[in-house]
This record gives sequence, structure tokens and C-alpha cells, in this order.
Amino acid sequence: MHYGQLLGELRAAGAYGVADLAARAGISRPTLYRLLAGAVPRADDLEELAIAAGRQLDFDARPLSDPLAAVAGRALLGDEAMAPWSDEADAWRERLRRFTAGRGPDGRDVAIIDEAGRASAPGDRDGGVHLRGAHRNVDRLVSAGQASRQRWALSGWAALDALGLDAEAPTVMWVEDARTVGQLLADSFRPTGREDADLLVVEAHPSVFAGATAVEDVQLVAPLQAYIDATGLGGDARDRALAHLGGAS
Repeated sequence: MHYGQLLGELRAAGAYGVADLAARAGISRPTLYRLLAGAVPRADDLEELAIAAGRQLDFDARPLSDPLAAVAGRALLGDEAMAPWSDEADAWRERLRRFTAGRGPDGRDVAIIDEAGRASAPGDRDGGVHLRGAHRNVDRLVSAGQASRQRWALSGWAALDALGLDAEAPTVMWVEDARTVGQLLADSFRPTGREDADLLVVEAHPSVFAGATAVEDVQLVAPLQAYIDATGLGGDARDRALAHLGGAS
């Protein structure tokens, strides 16, 4: 493997200069220059560089979606409900601190939400079911959630709407078993690709349900989780969430 070529691709994917990428990854610029020239990197350096560029390494670089990034973001912003997963999220807390270094106090919290969202993007989570249909028919989603006899909570468009934000965005249905809920919705939705989906049924890390609230029969994620998910969805959802929080999109 030519590591310089791989790292060059990661740098281009994240649109970062050498100095920015090195700072985000926690390594020195001379070290990154050597790696870009083809030096063999340490495995942990390569992983941190990939994460800093918004990718995770397998056999190829693909969009990053790590639920512990959302845990770390909520914890950094004072959400005590994340305590059970604190140790698991240590590495992500350090990464988010690096990613938002130099931000003023007014912009740091928004930057943490943005970085945590992009790194935990629900649409890129393995095992998700991507559907197309009347995703604003919340009663149908409630029915499927209740019939599944498992924990579930809505995010994406549904949670933003509850917060008073009208965004052109898919609804995210966080569940414990995406396949089961997808089957329950088969009479109302059809499978589709990620880009065309307006309902994402995604298997949730247990932390997603921490702080969730019920509005009548509708289970909604906590507001902070909703903002993180919105930035992870990108597009209008991210723009509306950041504007509402006072950050630039």
C-alpha cells in the first residue's frame, strides 16, 4: 500500500491543509509531511488522520458514523445522562476538543454539536434501512414503534418540527432492531437508496434514548441529540439547526 497516496486522498476528502489536518489528528506537521511522502504510519496515527478527515478505515475510506462521537458531544456540553458511556467515549472527547480548538466560547458549543453530528451521521450507520414514503405521517411511525415492542425514538425532521424548525429533511427513527421495524413499515414505505430516503430506520446506541421524551404517544430524542442528528444529516437540516443555535452553516 502506498500510504502517501491514501493520506493524500484523506486530506482531499476532508478539504484540510497539512497544518489543519495534523492539528485535528494530534500529530506534528513534520510527521504528516513524512507520511504524505510515503513513510509507513503507525496504525493509531492512520486511524486518527482518517477520523480527522471524516472517514473511518476498513479496506477503504467511507463516511464516518460512530455513535460514541454523539455521546462525547453531549457529555462535553454537560449532559449528565451520558455518564454510563463516559469511558467508552474518552477518545472522542479528546478528538472533539482538538477539532474545536481555537473557537471562542460563543462558537465552541455549536462547533461541538456540528463535529459530533458529522462524525455520528445516522444516514451512514451500518445496518440502516432507507425508505421512501409519507414520513410526516407520524401516527404510522408511532404504530410501528409500538408494534415492535422495543425502544424507539424519532429524530431528524420529526424532532426538528417539535423544536419549531421546519426543515426539508428525512425523519430518523432510532430503534433497537432496524430490520424488524422496516418490515412493519413495508406496507407504507418502499426501500430506496440513501440519497432518496425520507425515512431512515437506524439501530441506536443505548445513549440515543437517554433523555428522550414523549409528546402524547410520540417518542422524541432529547433536543441536544436532535441537533446532533440534524447536523449529521447535512443539507437543510444542518443549516436550520446551526442557524437556530447561532452558528454559521
